[in-house]
Amino acid sequence: MDEMKKWTLYLTFLVAGFTTGIGTIGLFPQFWLEYGITGLIIHLGFLALFTYVAIIEAERVMKSGYYFVELYKKILRKPAMIMIIFVLITIFLSYYAANTMLILLAPLVGTGTLGRLIAKIIMLAIVFVILTRAKEKTFSIMAIGSMVLVVAVIVTTIAFWIRIPSTAAFLGMAKHMAMSRQPISLAMIKLAAERALYGVGLGFAFYLMLGSFINERFNHKLIIGIGVFIQFIIGVLSTITIIYAIAPATPAELLKYVYGGEEGAIQLMGELPKILAHYQVLLLLIVLSIFFAGVTSILPTAEVGLQILESSMGINRGKAAMYLVAISLAIGIPDSVPSLAETLLKAVSISIFFTALYELYPVVSKEISKVTGIKPTTAKIVASILTAAFLVPSGLYAIYSNFKAGDLYVLSALLAIILVLFGFFGNSLFVKKAPE
Repeated sequence: MDEMKKWTLYLTFLVAGFTTGIGTIGLFPQFWLEYGITGLIIHLGFLALFTYVAIIEAERVMKSGYYFVELYKKILRKPAMIMIIFVLITIFLSYYAANTMLILLAPLVGTGTLGRLIAKIIMLAIVFVILTRAKEKTFSIMAIGSMVLVVAVIVTTIAFWIRIPSTAAFLGMAKHMAMSRQPISLAMIKLAAERALYGVGLGFAFYLMLGSFINERFNHKLIIGIGVFIQFIIGVLSTITIIYAIAPATPAELLKYVYGGEEGAIQLMGELPKILAHYQVLLLLIVLSIFFAGVTSILPTAEVGLQILESSMGINRGKAAMYLVAISLAIGIPDSVPSLAETLLKAVSISIFFTALYELYPVVSKEISKVTGIKPTTAKIVASILTAAFLVPSGLYAIYSNFKAGDLYVLSALLAIILVLFGFFGNSLFVKKAPE
């Protein structure tokens, strides 16, 4: 295999790993079973739209000839936008590092404050070692990890299908739920779009970074398109696995999972050791699949944060990795308290609708068109408008919902508002004025 084909394969699996988070395994099956084939079709429409947006974002940066951080600083003169994305990355790493490592360590350390802190420290230490020691092989390690994830999910699905006894009534009910045609509702459309947004991974500047590292010899459309498609296939396989995983329990457990929202998904994961008490090998397989799904999302996201620091501060990779992990850990010490962790996670979930807009900005920017000499096509403008038409009202509704929920959710909404407004209006703090 020549170098170009090898790196195309690596980058494709890098995208697949980044887009396949724990939500793909735990929340996508829940959405599909709740809204049936109608919801799945709507989800695929949004997935196609957001994948196209990711493609044109990478293409825009690639053709500009600028590194993505420099693009925001020197051409767009919007450095606050990229810095807010960095802040979200550090909060995300702090939360996600704990949850990913707890998949393995929860039986030993528990899921309380101390257990979350221990898990977080271990996971962030692993991230630091990979980012600093692997150096030029970091992308290769990420890609290989994603390949392991794909294999693990396939093996897990097949193992569940073979080992779990078929229960006609139970499986028939699950099949009926997955293939049911339901009336289209605003709730269905909103959740389908959100699952697609998270499925593609917009809002963390990953595709901008990708565009900085590839040139026009690479087929960026193929790399991103197939990468996201692999994520979707993993979601389908995970749905089959979840159905069979609940099979030893009762149909009531399935209904509790499907209609229980995020809490229902978390509760199911906690109950799997009991449900699969007589199937320890299957339990180990599903745990490993979820763990690798977390790791393959953490590493590329951490790489984006490292690149932002390295470019913004003019420091080497080792120092950037040290600062990134240190900031994530500084946030992680207080947010090891479950209630505070939930508060910060909600703030990230709200802000992501707006950082996805920040990420989209180069596509429609006139400044970038002047640099490249290429104006966005009608299709790209339409895709950008449609995406913005979803992101803005969804973000505003998320803020409203959190204020309405009260308690700590109000803090989530306030923090998100501060971050978003700083991204829009904080550029003067970074852009130096020319001397008169």
